[in-house]
Amino acid sequence: MNISKTTFKALNRCGRYAGLAEVAREEGHAVVAFTKDASLEDLMNVESDQKLEDLLTDMHDNDRDDVFERFHDKDVPLMMKDFKKIENLAAKKIKHMFGGDIIFSEDTFKQKRFEYTLEHDSLFSFLDIYQEDEDHIRIIEVKATTSKKFDEASFYFKRGKDKNHMFERIGEIYYPYHIHHQDVSKNYLDKYQNMLDKDHKIGEYVYDIAYQRFIIDHVLHTNKKVSYFLAILNHEYVFDGSYDLMHQPIYTDEIIRLVDVTEITKEMMPRLSYDVSEVLKRVDLLSVEKVNLGKHCFYHKDKECPFVPICFKDVPKEDSILTYLDRHHGYVYEKKGDKQDIWELLNEGHVHALDLEDALLEPSHYDAPNRIIKNTIQKETIQYYMDQKKEKPYLNHRNIQLILDTIKYPIYHLDFESFPAPLPRFKGEIPYMQSLFQYSIHIEHAPGVCDQHQDHLGFLAHNHQDQRRALVESMLNDIKEDDGTIIVWNDSFEKTRIKELAGLFPEYQERLLDIHDRIYDLMKVVKGDKEIQGESMMNYYHRQMQGSFSIKKVLPLFSPLNHQDLDVKHGGEAMEVYANFPNYDKKTFEEKYKALIEYCKLDTYAMVEILEGLRKLIETA
Repeated sequence: MNISKTTFKALNRCGRYAGLAEVAREEGHAVVAFTKDASLEDLMNVESDQKLEDLLTDMHDNDRDDVFERFHDKDVPLMMKDFKKIENLAAKKIKHMFGGDIIFSEDTFKQKRFEYTLEHDSLFSFLDIYQEDEDHIRIIEVKATTSKKFDEASFYFKRGKDKNHMFERIGEIYYPYHIHHQDVSKNYLDKYQNMLDKDHKIGEYVYDIAYQRFIIDHVLHTNKKVSYFLAILNHEYVFDGSYDLMHQPIYTDEIIRLVDVTEITKEMMPRLSYDVSEVLKRVDLLSVEKVNLGKHCFYHKDKECPFVPICFKDVPKEDSILTYLDRHHGYVYEKKGDKQDIWELLNEGHVHALDLEDALLEPSHYDAPNRIIKNTIQKETIQYYMDQKKEKPYLNHRNIQLILDTIKYPIYHLDFESFPAPLPRFKGEIPYMQSLFQYSIHIEHAPGVCDQHQDHLGFLAHNHQDQRRALVESMLNDIKEDDGTIIVWNDSFEKTRIKELAGLFPEYQERLLDIHDRIYDLMKVVKGDKEIQGESMMNYYHRQMQGSFSIKKVLPLFSPLNHQDLDVKHGGEAMEVYANFPNYDKKTFEEKYKALIEYCKLDTYAMVEILEGLRKLIETA
């Protein structure tokens, strides 16, 4: 069998993946990029597809609450174009830094590759960049992620003292702290072990190039020093607004940073050796026997395993144990007792939310009792539904009223749409900066006084030119200089965007920061606002929310409005439509443009409906 990095990682998920993949192949289901007799061309196409998939994942690795609603269209030319640009920028930087001979190509078929054959199986490594000089070989894996993850990774020398960086930046290269320092702490060593975990947010990138190293170590016989690097985007890089004659952005070498993972990948080799052995066994056995569920399934996440519908068939679609809030913290039976992971409970057969024993929900067992009380509330709503066959949501009348009393009219219900371009497009932007292209506003003049159509205002860019100033000026015209509260859903996103705009347009800074300070998060009325109510406790929970405070879960509880009736149904589709603006003919563009307006318009009127629904709830409670 021929195996590439992507197919290897897929087969390495769990003991039944190979068997399920073979069944799917025989049945003609194109659910996975895996075939028993994959050609070299098949493998290269799989790797190319995976690069785009990884890019789309990084685009959605942001502060929005709709991560799972990303678009998966592998044919979006703009996205693949960006990844090829990143590869070219990385190759250019490597050439400038190290010189020597470089093997690099946007075409996977022309990349440097290695093959390691074990009996009847062959492992293939396709290298993004291969650099060689008189005494040194450098292997570079290009990733569309940013240096932010590496900058933010930290450790303590002593608990409570200042944080220190796990990765030290020297010039343009990040190194693990211990490479140049001997004074490491237990906390550092513990954190460093996480880097060796393929499911860790940094470890997953290291594991990719560790796979390449495993093959190279077995087939490349050289006396030269061999080093391994990740090439990533510099999250601090600010585009200066320079364009070429074709109006394409001109980026300097500073946009790329390198991470030296030579030492980390070396420590991963025993793990890779074991994983390779296991994968080849799995390919031979093609077992479909059940295995334990866990984080490797990436349940309801971007990297969700394609066989989740099979493996999770015994887990109920509603009211499963996985709908509990804060489930990732685990559960204990008694104070300082052994903690049980949610996956342990699930694999023991506790699949329904009501299967969670009351003993695990005893507040006295926890340092933060309010967290577990939330789970108790959830369980009670489910139990009532099961017993009475009707819903009885939890409602904290007092706390909701406290928050509503702070809201000032007129209310401006605000929502942004943005495009997180991997490479900055406009002056002042950084990689993956949420570049705003649309907003919607509904003005509620008095409680419940807001017409869905007459009281709507908005802005939508007509093309991919820089229209940020026009957006700001339009928004400042629509939101008056009064005391009216500006309502959003999940305020971290809108507040961050407003601060970014204030930095980009200093002449409007005062007005924009005033808007920032007037923003209130409507989700906090439901989820709880510790600052106002004095406790960290949710105020409203309905069984149909299924452990989520997403606006698309809350809206149906208060309104018949439905995103599914729209041509654009979620944020991922909105991004896709905007990305394709240059590719539409006139008629299609007009249709898509209108669809985007209606989508964003519904998001803001949804908040009007939810707020009115909450008012009525406490009036009748």
